[in-house]
Amino acid sequence: MRRLPLYIAVLAAVGAAGLSLPPAAHAQGTAAEILERARGQARDIEELRKVLNGPDQNMRLATFDAMVKSGDEALRLIAYETGLASADSVLRAMAFKALLLSQNNLHLTLTPDPSAPKPIQEASADYLVKNGSGLVVPIDGRNAEAGTFKGSNWQGQVSGTELVFSYGSRVNAQMSLQDDNAVAGVVRLDSGRTQFLAMGKLR
Repeated sequence: MRRLPLYIAVLAAVGAAGLSLPPAAHAQGTAAEILERARGQARDIEELRKVLNGPDQNMRLATFDAMVKSGDEALRLIAYETGLASADSVLRAMAFKALLLSQNNLHLTLTPDPSAPKPIQEASADYLVKNGSGLVVPIDGRNAEAGTFKGSNWQGQVSGTELVFSYGSRVNAQMSLQDDNAVAGVVRLDSGRTQFLAMGKLR
């Protein structure tokens, strides 16, 4: 018997085949029929959540991967949410990488780093006055397998729950995933003449 692709086999194993919601414009039927379909979809989603939080790590990781690749936006969001909250560090890292690389930009807010030398703190404060506190990191040229992105001199990489990125020699950053699902770390701009604490929300 020919073996099914892993993501199909996983979804079949948890009874999740056909989870895509019907487009609203084409959904026909009585309120009772709509509710019955919704209850069935809710049961399937609950089953997937149980697997993602279950004792078998292989099933957790395979189910997460299948949900992210399913083409169903609701399933992807559930996978991200459950994965980021997981006690499984491997699953959490997978969710961090998948969610970050699914975005077009990472929006960060900068504040001067109080641990930096005084001249750098002063230069950083001046930078914010002139340029504002926002930094937008474009996420292009994604390589999901390697966890990398690059384009227009920007490049970055996700490794576990750590993120590094740069823009030539002008921008350099080291950040990590926080318990509240934000990313936070240190960003140096102007080739190291300024230094900031940076924070941004993934969702």
